[in-house]
Amino acid sequence: MANRIKVDLGAESYNISIINNFVNSISNFSSNTDSECMLITQKNIYELYKGNFKKISKLKNLSIYFIDDGEQAKSVQTIDKITNEMASRHFDRSSIIFAVGGGVVGDIAGFVASIFMRGIDYVQYPTTLLAMIDSSIGGKTGINLESGKNLIGRIYQPKAVEIDMNFISTLPKKEINASLAEAIKYGFIYDKELFGFISSSIDIIIRDKPLKVLEKIIIQCCEIKSDVVSEDVHENELRMILNFGHTVGHAIEGYYNYDKLLHGEAIFYGMKCALFLSNKYGDLSDEDYKKSLNLLSKFDLPPINIEDDKKFMSLVKNDKKFRATNTKFILLDKIGKAYISSEISLEKIKESLSVL
Repeated sequence: MANRIKVDLGAESYNISIINNFVNSISNFSSNTDSECMLITQKNIYELYKGNFKKISKLKNLSIYFIDDGEQAKSVQTIDKITNEMASRHFDRSSIIFAVGGGVVGDIAGFVASIFMRGIDYVQYPTTLLAMIDSSIGGKTGINLESGKNLIGRIYQPKAVEIDMNFISTLPKKEINASLAEAIKYGFIYDKELFGFISSSIDIIIRDKPLKVLEKIIIQCCEIKSDVVSEDVHENELRMILNFGHTVGHAIEGYYNYDKLLHGEAIFYGMKCALFLSNKYGDLSDEDYKKSLNLLSKFDLPPINIEDDKKFMSLVKNDKKFRATNTKFILLDKIGKAYISSEISLEKIKESLSVL
């Protein structure tokens, strides 16, 4: 199994690499420029890897910038503070940003890189399983508004994605389990064999988080996302299937102000709704529906209760895929094959909440 995967985007191509020392990687990249560089991370990550970060802080042209935890950090105010800090330190077109963190760090670092001096290089060092298999790949960046998630953003590809498997060892089981939502999603939409592998391994993954099994899943997910992004970088159609479970999932996150559930936990609920709609209004067989629900039932999710329908459906309408009275909704034809439907109305989405 390859430890380097190419995301083939012509002039914007880059590699996803499995590494074992993110300090050496950052040192190598920063030594290739005389310009100022910035590492964006969070204090909890710094504390876990303080020894590594102290080595990085000795690099002559690199400063460390801390952002707050959680989705609330993905704000216009955060972007303003970082870009002003960069300007005061005389960053230029040859500067590099290093994103060491999960999806929030990656979103912020990527967006800053995309707008500062109309674009500078950035390198992703995902520290969460979720970021390793999904958000660090493909160049999507996003900032939240009060009215919805990721409503401001760009597609701006990184210079590289460097996955240090050592980060897995410090992740709590709850976070790994939640992150598996995105891995299972890849199986649902694209790869029946991956779905089967996760289904057969899920008990040991939840119990022991075995590194070799997780590494295999990470590489397979990266290969799938690379294939999809290479075919449809701007999400014109094929890449939209990656949003399976996300229309409802994002609305659930927003409903609880991004502080009750982890992203992956919300996506589990979103996929339950999407599976219900695929079975009732699409072509997903009862057998595949049962297999899918059986896998999702292995996960212990925090209970939710959508009491304010009006508020929830308002959040659904703010989804980027929403159009007029219908939304472009991702359904399953069968396990391993997804498609885009324009037949799922707001009323049907509301009906799907009955399975939560």
